[in-house]
Amino acid sequence: MEEEVRAAVQKYVDGCVAADAEMVRDAFDENAIMWGYLGPEYSTMSGASFATEVVGTAEPSGPEYSFDIHSVSVQGEVATAVLDEKGFLGADFRNFFGLIRRDGVWRITSKVFTTR
Repeated sequence: MEEEVRAAVQKYVDGCVAADAEMVRDAFDENAIMWGYLGPEYSTMSGASFATEVVGTAEPSGPEYSFDIHSVSVQGEVATAVLDEKGFLGADFRNFFGLIRRDGVWRITSKVFTTR
């Protein structure tokens, strides 16, 4: 199960790196919401809006980007994962994901993030 959760987060990463809005949108559950801080500024939006408005308008990431998926925990049909990103859109992030497995597919249902 942990590998399936890692694969779901990896799909998010791959979509962000490629600036592929459709891939990122598919990594999120249709009702996903995200909240967090870009520096001192609070931000919230849906996963679909993030895919379209942020990823869809970005350039693909270059060699400055790196990531680490860690702290994966699975409990039945729900999971959490922590993703650290360096050099994503010019900033370093820590992302806390909540995931649900529905109809056999793991998707991100929530994202709480902060810049580092």
